[in-house]
Amino acid sequence: MNNTNDCKFIDTKLEKYTLCDFLTKDKAEKAKVFVQTEKEYNVTPLVSLDCLAHKFGVKKIYVKDESKRMGLNAFKVVGVLYSVARLICKKFDLDIGKITFEDLMETELNNKIKELVFIAATDGNHGKGLAWVSSKLGCKCNIYMPKNTTSARVEAIEEFGATVIVTDENYDNTLEIVIEKASENNWIHVQDQAWEGYTEITNLISEGYTIIADEALRQMNDDGSKQPTHIILQAGAGSFAFGILGYFANVFKNSKPYMVIAEAENAACYYESVINGKFSTVLGELETVMAGLSVGSPNIVAWENLKTIVEGYASCSDKIAARGMRILSSPIGEDKRIISGESGALGLGLLSMTCQSTEYNDIQKKMGIDGNSVILLINTEGDTDPVVYENIVWDGILSVGVKE
Repeated sequence: MNNTNDCKFIDTKLEKYTLCDFLTKDKAEKAKVFVQTEKEYNVTPLVSLDCLAHKFGVKKIYVKDESKRMGLNAFKVVGVLYSVARLICKKFDLDIGKITFEDLMETELNNKIKELVFIAATDGNHGKGLAWVSSKLGCKCNIYMPKNTTSARVEAIEEFGATVIVTDENYDNTLEIVIEKASENNWIHVQDQAWEGYTEITNLISEGYTIIADEALRQMNDDGSKQPTHIILQAGAGSFAFGILGYFANVFKNSKPYMVIAEAENAACYYESVINGKFSTVLGELETVMAGLSVGSPNIVAWENLKTIVEGYASCSDKIAARGMRILSSPIGEDKRIISGESGALGLGLLSMTCQSTEYNDIQKKMGIDGNSVILLINTEGDTDPVVYENIVWDGILSVGVKE
């Protein structure tokens, strides 16, 4: 274990991999066959930050920019769209491999689909994705959000016609309310979190996220890189990290990249689970500027699988994410600018400290980051909260010092 003022890091020794049969390249390609039939589907950019890579002393830094995903400024719509389509196929005895999104809009079928009511708990991006899909299909959608949710996040969901309720609880307790409401009203609960008795839908969401991983790998190959040597991903419940890392573990089972999960320090449920050697929940307010990572419990399926393929776990202060946001917004040389929100920039923030601060030398060594490293990061969101973005990038709040 290594601790700095703003990061706690632990490196684990893996004994064996658990490879999920629904997070394969073949499954990703089949999921994409359907998802790309939605007319707003697009392949998001993979940005190669070559000047930054040179400054950090590594071979390549790739950032998959999900702020460009389907006009929603965040990644989650991919998993939501695929999982909802699979649910509809199951309910109406359809084959996802033989239909398009337009088929779901066919009058007779769509009249039945419109009777469905969806519900979810969210810190923002998942709820926006579900509201967007619901609006496309003509369905009602109820979204519950934890206390202290900003008005910008609420309005972004209401824009798609969803009913939004902000509770007086943290995310985990808000989720309990949603579970009860879904059961009482026979609403369809589409949640990017899994617990005992609720795994099918969440696994479908993670399967949908493999589309992002598959896009990224193809783009890396087109740029001349065969595979990443390192992947640093942020995690809340971990359904996203599960989908992406599970995909890469399957594709590169004999040359698996070094994988790191980075979390907000007040909601570092994977880090705590590794420390405790068992599934663990973080209690309390879960306060962090990284709203999308403010989750106290791991996805139970993700935890059981990720603990066998992830080497590194980092519990990070908000300052680490803020530094990542500022670096991405202020490119050097010919690098492209990336607008990244608080949750989206955590991986780059952690990488920057690892490569630039002497406090992180031991972490860098444990990660094995050197001049041959090809590092993949995913910017999961843009400026989804414009006020917070300006406070951090313009006004410089949450600064972290780098020790030379």
